[in-house]
Amino acid sequence: MNRRSLFQKGAIAVATLLIAGSGIAVAVDRNNEDEVVKLDSRASRFNYRQNEVLIKFKTSSGVSMRKSKSGKFTTSGVNGVDALMQQIGAETVDELMPLTGADVSRRQSRAISGQMVVNSDLSKLYRIRFDVSKVSSVHEVIELIKQSEDVEYAEPNYLIYSLGNNGNDNGNNNGNGNNNGNNFEEEPLYSQQWGIQEVNLHQLWKMPTITEERPIIGILDTGVDINHADLFDNIWTNPTEASGAEDADDDGNGFTDDLHGWDFVNQTGRIGDWNGHGTHCAGIAAGVGKNGKGISGANPDALIMPVTVMQSDGVGDIATLIKGIDYAVANGATVLN
Repeated sequence: MNRRSLFQKGAIAVATLLIAGSGIAVAVDRNNEDEVVKLDSRASRFNYRQNEVLIKFKTSSGVSMRKSKSGKFTTSGVNGVDALMQQIGAETVDELMPLTGADVSRRQSRAISGQMVVNSDLSKLYRIRFDVSKVSSVHEVIELIKQSEDVEYAEPNYLIYSLGNNGNDNGNNNGNGNNNGNNFEEEPLYSQQWGIQEVNLHQLWKMPTITEERPIIGILDTGVDINHADLFDNIWTNPTEASGAEDADDDGNGFTDDLHGWDFVNQTGRIGDWNGHGTHCAGIAAGVGKNGKGISGANPDALIMPVTVMQSDGVGDIATLIKGIDYAVANGATVLN
């Protein structure tokens, strides 16, 4: 196995460690001591958007949710579903996986048991915002929706939380040392990266490079400081947009000027990080190596694709996360954090 493929496995392992625990805690700065985790009283896996529901219609159904340019729901193409949408006061509709939902072959995964997960067509997965004055709760909406023979399942749009602080620290503690070392181990903050030694990544770095192909890691988080000194050279660039016209969707993927990724919170290609958690994760995954600054990422040869799915307070939701996954996979990310 070559170094690149091993690096990808290492990045996946790091990503798994970062997202373990479903995000109901915050990390606390301990002044370079081992990072500890405290429960955040605001965070609960049972919290959800009060006026939104996720609906997966059966692939065999004739449902095709339509909306106006402003996002307002117009019709599903099925009379029974239209009546149901009117009953719950459906206001807006978003297709969550328009780019990759139907491509089942691209989603290969295994359960903890090691068994392959059966993948389904997710092209008919939607987020519906409804009029709360017409129903008593999200759960009432779900019970009504589940009565439709066209519906496969429905659930609340649960909230998700980053594992970082909620302040304005928009750095990843990578530092700005200038020793210009030629080895990964000579980076100024390398001694603080206990995880590198724990999984023997420093031994992997010494193996010869077999291929120049650079894996793309999608950082789905609060954003990324793409101008960070220890990240800048590893930020992914959309080649078609880079050579295209300003204010145009040059690659036809539905996102205008997504030069370095997409911000699904503010609906823009301008990437930043006003929380710091996403930048921190990007550094752990793929911080630039051998530049005499800060740290070395688990895979210093990988590219970082920033996909903002959480607000500056570190809170997001499942629907926005799904849209981020759809974008990242469609644009070449092979590892997702």
